[in-house]
Amino acid sequence: MRRTRLALSDLSKLHFVNMKIFIAVTFLGILMHAYAQECKLMPAAKNFDSNKYFNIPLVYVTHSRSGLREDVCQKYETTNNGNGTSSTVVSADYTNGDPIYPPTFNCTDKPKIGGDNGHFIVECEIQETDESFQYEMEVSVIATDNQKYAILKVCSTDDPDDILVLQTNKDSVDPGVTKFLE
Repeated sequence: MRRTRLALSDLSKLHFVNMKIFIAVTFLGILMHAYAQECKLMPAAKNFDSNKYFNIPLVYVTHSRSGLREDVCQKYETTNNGNGTSSTVVSADYTNGDPIYPPTFNCTDKPKIGGDNGHFIVECEIQETDESFQYEMEVSVIATDNQKYAILKVCSTDDPDDILVLQTNKDSVDPGVTKFLE
């Protein structure tokens, strides 16, 4: 039986190769985890018409897949800027209980470059007492009648993805929403 002795330099090379493999496998695992967690926008509604949609002046978030009170107790007041963007003021709807913090923030909706008609980047500025911070979301309008309701898929890097139902009448469910959810 023949024995082979490994020199210290050979062990050092072997350790270096093992470390490279370990780092590569760890990096691949992190990438796979990040990709699996990535929110995917759903296809936009075929009947989406930005001129009509962004001229709906006031809608209420009546339902949220996440079920968070902060999402459902909001109203969106939108103004069409006429240049392909719109401005939305998101504020708490106090009629359903205690005030929600922050009470108001301002957003700008821009078409997503390379996205479908109905895919948007929404940039919001949230003002707190002493400072403000930026928040960005990707949104797809997955169902709408361009007049009384819209169903949105919302993706953000900071929060789990969500589906929101927006309606002009906060006290009932539009038949178009019911039909979409069946």
